[in-house]
Amino acid sequence: MSGPVLHSKFDSKNAHLASVILSLDTHQVQVKSVHPSQASLNTSFNLDKSNKVSNLSWISTSQDSVELLALCLENGGILVYSPYTNGVISELTTSANVAVLDFYYSKVTKTGWSCDVQGSIYEWDVISFRLLRTFKISEIVESVESINRISSCMYNSEPHLLLASNSIYLFNIKAKQISRTFPGHIQPISSIISLGNDMFITSAKGDRFMNLYDLNKSTTKAIFVAQAAVTSLAIGTCQNDSVLAAIVETGSVEVFNGPLSDSNATPTTPSRKKRKQVGAVTHSSNSTVKLSRSPNEYKNPQDANLVINAINIQDDSLLFTWMETGTIPFFDSIKWTESGSYLLDTSKTIFKNKADLKPSQSSSVYGHDVAASKLYNESHAIVNDGSNLGDLEDQSDDETLAEKFDKLAMNKQQPQRKKKLEENRNGISLSIILSQALQNNDHALLETVLQTRDSQSIQNTIGRLNPYSSVILLDRLSERIQRQSSRFNQLNYWLKWILVIHGSVIASLPNLNQKLYSLHSVLAKKADTLPRLLELQGRLNLLYDQSSLKQDLSKETKVEEDEDDVEYIEDLDDAQFNGKIDVDELGSSEESEAEDEVDDDDDEIASIDELENASDAEIE
Repeated sequence: MSGPVLHSKFDSKNAHLASVILSLDTHQVQVKSVHPSQASLNTSFNLDKSNKVSNLSWISTSQDSVELLALCLENGGILVYSPYTNGVISELTTSANVAVLDFYYSKVTKTGWSCDVQGSIYEWDVISFRLLRTFKISEIVESVESINRISSCMYNSEPHLLLASNSIYLFNIKAKQISRTFPGHIQPISSIISLGNDMFITSAKGDRFMNLYDLNKSTTKAIFVAQAAVTSLAIGTCQNDSVLAAIVETGSVEVFNGPLSDSNATPTTPSRKKRKQVGAVTHSSNSTVKLSRSPNEYKNPQDANLVINAINIQDDSLLFTWMETGTIPFFDSIKWTESGSYLLDTSKTIFKNKADLKPSQSSSVYGHDVAASKLYNESHAIVNDGSNLGDLEDQSDDETLAEKFDKLAMNKQQPQRKKKLEENRNGISLSIILSQALQNNDHALLETVLQTRDSQSIQNTIGRLNPYSSVILLDRLSERIQRQSSRFNQLNYWLKWILVIHGSVIASLPNLNQKLYSLHSVLAKKADTLPRLLELQGRLNLLYDQSSLKQDLSKETKVEEDEDDVEYIEDLDDAQFNGKIDVDELGSSEESEAEDEVDDDDDEIASIDELENASDAEIE
């Protein structure tokens, strides 16, 4: 594959094309309908960053009319994807966490087979998606360490597997042993197709040779040589004619007429010595089909050679596809046989004008219309990280076109709609209106329902809501919270009751991380501020406690100082209360007593001075 397209395959009915596209740092799975109709598919599914697709394969069982898609992952798992539900319905896991190289559904055994880089081979039940058996190729063939591709066939009326490494091993499933070994390629085999007439064909990575084998012989029956390395191939028949088409690394298709009939082939003329060594007839391509812009529309070298991503044989035509703008597949076909004669005998260049690839024409011809409601994926327009400059603008500019039309159109339906909404509000349940808003993607009606603030009404509404619709409601709520963080207090009641009532059902859904990634990012940003707020609260409490303690200590110090200055005499207080002592007399008596105490102190000092003078006189 070239450019962002990693893998691309048609289903068995040539009705749908599955592609794995590199979108930024994630892998995106796209399924498109080849023929437009009312029930045409146009789905895209983004995988987690940890899931990288190593290969893809269609699962076409006879019990289900709808084909599933097996996505082989590099981490050792296999995702079973349903294009009609646009979701993963099951995940096949093993104890080995290594890259899965191939998954193949066998119509012979009615089971699925997978292989990984360690040489482990697994058999799966495609109905219950459980593991049936496992074994390693090294236990059977010691020199082989890994298997790259798997196919199946009937050999001697018994089911066998074709295990391709560099060589091909015909493995008897019942006897658990190798029945036959076929010489292979120098490089690891990248494609193996089992044919119904006891033959199969292989191609290898980076190899120009395609080998045709007969199950009854251990040698190569025919060799087809392309002009460049083969990336993928397709082989088919129409009546008695057969054709082999191979996509080469240049993006063109090389066509080999009559690969299953030696009479219709045009072999080259190698030397006799080389023919004896090879033991097979070598054929070159009869025609090369290229896609190109018209010469007057060349703008870059890529316009001269549009890359063909996938090809398949559809009766008497070659069905192929190429990408426009890297993401939109376009389909076309060219006849290779008519009335028993081959039409592709010379190289052809098919011109694709840009005028034929307008979005309006792609809508009508290829089932792609960006304005169609069922193809509109709103999550692509949401910025999950970074600053949203739209919050700085006036909120009136955030109105959708439908909301503006509702304001301008003063018809009778709008008042009736509001009246019906008020009646439902009085019944404390808005589940019917909410379901209609989610199914029809009606933002105006949904916004009206979300204006409800009554906790009991919100609880009753979520309780009657479909659990699977609650997942869509979670996405809508997270989008609104991320656009306007101030609405979190208004919408947190809706989040609360969705998780309380439908939490168990939501937790059981597959690929839950992808569905709730937007909500998780919003809540994670809210939760990141909690430790800082708790730290700030702790500091404020510490400062408040320190301030209160200082105030209490200052009050106690002041009280102690006041108590030291006052002498309380209980007898005087009682006498004053009984009227026996006058306060004024008590004050004058206290002053006289103080003066007497001062006089007594002066007399004592004078007597001390006299004694000192007398003692000095005696000494003399």
